[in-house]
Amino acid sequence: MTSQPSNSSFSRHCSYNIFRGVVFFLFLPAALSSLLFTSCKTVGQLPLEQSLSGNWTFAESGSKDFYPASVPGTIHTDLIHNNLIPNPFEKCNEKDVQWIARKTWVYKTHFDVSSSLLKAQNLALVFEGLDTYADVRLNGHQILHTNNMFRSWEVMAKEFIQEKNNLLEIIFYPALDHYEADSAANSVYLPGGKWIYSRKAAYHFGWDWGPTLITSGIWKPVKLVGWNNLRATDWHFTTSDLTEKQARIGLNVSLESSRKQKAKISINDQKTGQEIYSQIIGIEAGTPTITNEFTIENPKLWWTNGLGEPYLYEWTIRLETADGQVISHDVAYGIRSLRLVEQADSIGKSFYFELNGRPLFAKGVNYIPQQSFVTEVPDSSYHSLIQQAAEANMNMIRIWGGGIYENDLFYELCDRHGILVWQDFMFACAMYPGDPDFLDNVRIEAVQQIKRLRNHPCLALWCGNNEVDEAWHNWGWQKQYEMSAVTQDTIWQYYTNLFHSLLPEIVATHDPSRQYVSTSPQIGWGRKESMTHADSHYWGVWWGKLPFEKYLEKVPRFMSEFGFQALPSRFLINSYGLDEGNDLLSPELHCHQKNPQGYQTIDLYIEREKLKPRNLNEYIYASQLIQAQGIGMGIEAQHSAMPSCMGSLYWQLNDVWPVTSWSSIDSKGIWKALHYRVKELFAPLSLSIIPEGDSLKISIINDQLRPVKGKLQLQRYSFKGSSEEFFANDFDIESNEVAKTKLRLHDVSKTKQAQTEMLIAEFMDSEGQSCRDFQFFAPLGELKLMPAAIETTIEEKTEGLLLSLKADVFTAFVQLSLPTAFAHFDDNFFHLFPGQTKTVLVNTQLSAKSFQEQLNILSLNNLIHNK
Repeated sequence: MTSQPSNSSFSRHCSYNIFRGVVFFLFLPAALSSLLFTSCKTVGQLPLEQSLSGNWTFAESGSKDFYPASVPGTIHTDLIHNNLIPNPFEKCNEKDVQWIARKTWVYKTHFDVSSSLLKAQNLALVFEGLDTYADVRLNGHQILHTNNMFRSWEVMAKEFIQEKNNLLEIIFYPALDHYEADSAANSVYLPGGKWIYSRKAAYHFGWDWGPTLITSGIWKPVKLVGWNNLRATDWHFTTSDLTEKQARIGLNVSLESSRKQKAKISINDQKTGQEIYSQIIGIEAGTPTITNEFTIENPKLWWTNGLGEPYLYEWTIRLETADGQVISHDVAYGIRSLRLVEQADSIGKSFYFELNGRPLFAKGVNYIPQQSFVTEVPDSSYHSLIQQAAEANMNMIRIWGGGIYENDLFYELCDRHGILVWQDFMFACAMYPGDPDFLDNVRIEAVQQIKRLRNHPCLALWCGNNEVDEAWHNWGWQKQYEMSAVTQDTIWQYYTNLFHSLLPEIVATHDPSRQYVSTSPQIGWGRKESMTHADSHYWGVWWGKLPFEKYLEKVPRFMSEFGFQALPSRFLINSYGLDEGNDLLSPELHCHQKNPQGYQTIDLYIEREKLKPRNLNEYIYASQLIQAQGIGMGIEAQHSAMPSCMGSLYWQLNDVWPVTSWSSIDSKGIWKALHYRVKELFAPLSLSIIPEGDSLKISIINDQLRPVKGKLQLQRYSFKGSSEEFFANDFDIESNEVAKTKLRLHDVSKTKQAQTEMLIAEFMDSEGQSCRDFQFFAPLGELKLMPAAIETTIEEKTEGLLLSLKADVFTAFVQLSLPTAFAHFDDNFFHLFPGQTKTVLVNTQLSAKSFQEQLNILSLNNLIHNK
C-alpha cells in the first residue's frame, strides 16, 4: 500500500493569505496534555509557574538519615553524589550496587507559595517524569500514585496547598517487586525481560551493551502552575496542499476555559517582526480547540542533511483575552512533505521515504540513551552528539524502543541539522500484557508523547516496537516455555490489541499525517522475505558469525539494524580504572563487555584478517579496524543497491556507559574508526568498490539534488610507491542515481601481486568535488607493507592544533590517539603516501607540548612488523 503524504512545518514566511478561523470542541483529560502546557510562557499575566526542583532530600524508607538530593535526578546519582556508593561505571562496581533496586526510597521537600500564585483560581502540581512506581503526598494527603516514567502527571492541588511550609513527599517502590507481583498475578507467563509490566526504560534492566542499574527517582522537573479562567494545553501545526508556489498552514490551539470569552490570536514572524496572522475569536467554556489557517507563498522547504537547508520558520503565537490575559508560544517549524512508501513490486515490498516528492536514501544509525542515568547528560552532550551525526553526513536516526522518548532538545537539534527521526514507541524484545489498566496507561503515554513531538519536522515515523514480532516468531519462546495453544493465542492477542489496534488508532487520531508501522523488523532475519519486504535487522554477521562478505549478498529493501563490536579508546578504558599494563585478561575489561561471547567473536573476525595484536593498544586498533571494514562493506553494498535498497541504519551511534560495544562513538565522545568510515560512505557524493565473484563493481553514488558530470580514474598502487593508471572514463550521474562499472579482478591485480599492491579509485566532478575508495586484494594481516617512519609537526592555531604527518613509505590505516586526555581528530585511520603531507586539525585542551608527549600513532604497518 502506498502511504499518504505527511506534512510538517516550521520556518520563515514569504507572504500569507488568511483563509479562515473557526472554533470546535475537543474534550481531553487534562493529564493528557500537561506536558504541552509547560511550553507556554506568560507575558505579565497568568499562568504562573513556580519550580519545585530545589531543596530536596532523600532517605531509605524507615531511615531518619536524609541526604541532599538533586531534582531532576535518580537514586543512584544521589547516592553517588553523597559518597554513599562507588561509581558503578568504574572498575567492576556495578555488581556492588544491585541492592539499591530492592529498596524503597523517600524524597521530600518543603516549599512556600508566592501570594500571587496562591490567588490563582486553579493551582496544579505538575510532575513531568517520575521513575516509576510512586506515591505522592502533599501536606499529609495522598494525592497521586504513579506507574509510568514516560508520562507526565498533573494534580489539582489548590485544596491541599498552604502559603508557608508545604511538605511534598514522594515514595518510590522497587520496580522488581512489581514485576514479581504482576507476574504471579497474570494468568500466563510473558517471555522477555523483567521490564514487561513496567512502563519504564527496558535498558535499565541490563542489555548486551549496558549495565543493570534499575533506577528510581524524580527524573524530570516538578512545578506548581496557576491560572485563572484560561490556559492553552496544546499548539499543533500542520501543512497541507504543499506545492512549489504555496503551502497551507493549519494551527490548532487547544484551550481550557472556565467561561465564554473573546480573544485575539496573532502570529508574528520573529525575524522580521511582521504580524502574519490576526483574528478575533470567541472561546466557549470547556475545552475548545481553535482552528486557524493561512498560506505561505513560495515556501522555503525543510530538507535533510546533505540535500539542502533544513529551513525553519520562527513564529510567536500570541493569545490575548479581552480582560488582558496573555498567553504566548514560540515555535520553529519546517515546511516539508514526507511519506513512507510501502508498495508491492517485482522484488517484494518497497520501504523508503519520499521527502518533498524525492525518494530519499536513509543514511544513519540507531540511537540509545546517552547514559544509564539520563539526568546526568548535559545539553552540551546533546549538541555534540547530533553535530557528530551531521558531520558524518547522516540524515536519519532511529530511536530504539528499549530506551526513552528523548527530551525536547534532541528533536530541536535534529530539526536544525536536517536529521529525520524514526521514533519507536518504548517497547522492545518482550511480550507485553494486555489487561485494560496496562492499555489505558499506554494510551495516555502515547497521546502525551505524540502531542509533544508531532510539530517537529524531523519526526519521520512512529514504530510500535523493536523486535517484538520477530521475537515471537523467531526466538523459540513457545517451545522453550512449553506454551499451550491457548496460552500462545492469548499472548498473541495481547500483542495485536496493543500494536495492531491501540497504537495505530492513537497515531491516526492525534498525528494523522504521519505513518505508523507495527514493528521493526517486520520480518525476522533468517527468513528470505526479510531481504525482499520492508525493513530488516540482519545479524548473520556477528550473531551468526558469518563473514563480512555476507553483507554483499544480504541486501534488503531497508536495513534498519546491523552491526559489529569494537573496543573503545584507550583513554576511555583507562578512565574506568583498568589496572596498569596491557592485560587483555583484566577483570575490568571483561566487566565492561556485556555480550557473553563478545571478545571471542571479535577475536574470530580479527583472525580472519590474519591480524595478530600483541597488547591492548593493538587489540583496540585491530578491533576498530575490522569494525570499520565490515560495517563499511555493508553500507557500500546497501547504498550501491539503490533504488532496490533505500536505507542503511547501522547499530549503534553511542553508549550508555564505558563499554566495548557496537557504537561508532564511545562514551567519552571519541570516534572509533567506524565513524570516520561512515563519514566517507555517507557523503553526498561517494564511491565504493565491491568484490563480486571474479569481478570488482565500482559504484559512484550521487545523493545530491543536482546531477554531476566527472571522470572516474583507477590506478594500481604498489606498496613500494609506484602507481599505474589503467582505467579512465567519464560519467554523467543524475540526482539520486548510482553509476556503475565492472572490471574483471584478473585485469586489476595479478594473484602474485595481491599482497603488494592495492586499487585506488577516484571520481572528480566538473566542479572539483571528489570522492575515492581503496581496495586491498589480500587479508589485512598478509599485506606486505614496509616498516614505516612517520614525522610529525604541530602548530597551535585559533581553532586547535594543526598536526602534520609525513611517512617515508606507504602507511596504511594510521590511527592517532591520546591515552589520558580527550582529543578529536578531524580525520583518522587514513593512509599516508610517501612524498605527501597529511594535515589533521585536533580539538584538545592540551598544549602543543603536552599533546606531542601523549600522541600515540599506530598503523597497519606496525601490526605487521611487530609480529
